[in-house]
Amino acid sequence: MAIISFKYNFIFIKTVKTAGTSIEVDLSKVVEDEAVVTPIDPAVRGHVPRNHMLDPVGSRKFFNHMPAITIRSLLGRAQFESMFKFCVEREPVSKTISHYHMLKNRNDHPSFAGYNKTWDEFMADGDFPVDLLRYSEVKGGRRVPLVDRFLRYEQLEEELADVLSGLGIREFRLQTRAKSEYSRNRIVAYDSVTDVQRQMIYRHFAESNEVHGFYHWPPRLASMKGNEAIEGALLNS
Repeated sequence: MAIISFKYNFIFIKTVKTAGTSIEVDLSKVVEDEAVVTPIDPAVRGHVPRNHMLDPVGSRKFFNHMPAITIRSLLGRAQFESMFKFCVEREPVSKTISHYHMLKNRNDHPSFAGYNKTWDEFMADGDFPVDLLRYSEVKGGRRVPLVDRFLRYEQLEEELADVLSGLGIREFRLQTRAKSEYSRNRIVAYDSVTDVQRQMIYRHFAESNEVHGFYHWPPRLASMKGNEAIEGALLNS
């Protein structure tokens, strides 16, 4: 997914397991009719996709979970760089648990039907929801961000409202709780993840953590304890 608003001059890049669908639905209601709003599958009430097809046959189009580098190729470098770009990131263990819950609980898409692996089997597969390629590129031999600001999932309401206010969308509040059903059947608790599993997760997220600079191993105790409350409050996948 992407939302590209020319009126407010921003690009929202959707990452996984960070309330991206909820943000997309609510943002689609306040941006202009001419904004690029990509489709959601399955569709969510209140979300109106538009202007995402760049040719009649759809060979050039904006699409769900689109990487920033691909958006840049369609918009052109000059326009892309002139716009404010942001996305959301999340503490790696919490994000990985949410990803696993989606695999286990999602029944609205054939790709996820019948997933029956245990948490330990999932961990052994190494199927971690790393978004590094969605918001960065390699430049001069090092990986650099393609967004102007990363928002923290753990402080999403406050930071998103702050960003949008600066862009001219004032008093924005997240109203939609999209895909909350994926997390209602809690199979894995944050505190039940072993230290070995935490280290494995952080090892896979090391490069993305370096790019945005939010999360480090070992994670601070306050952040660890806060994630259960955050998931319960937002209930977003």
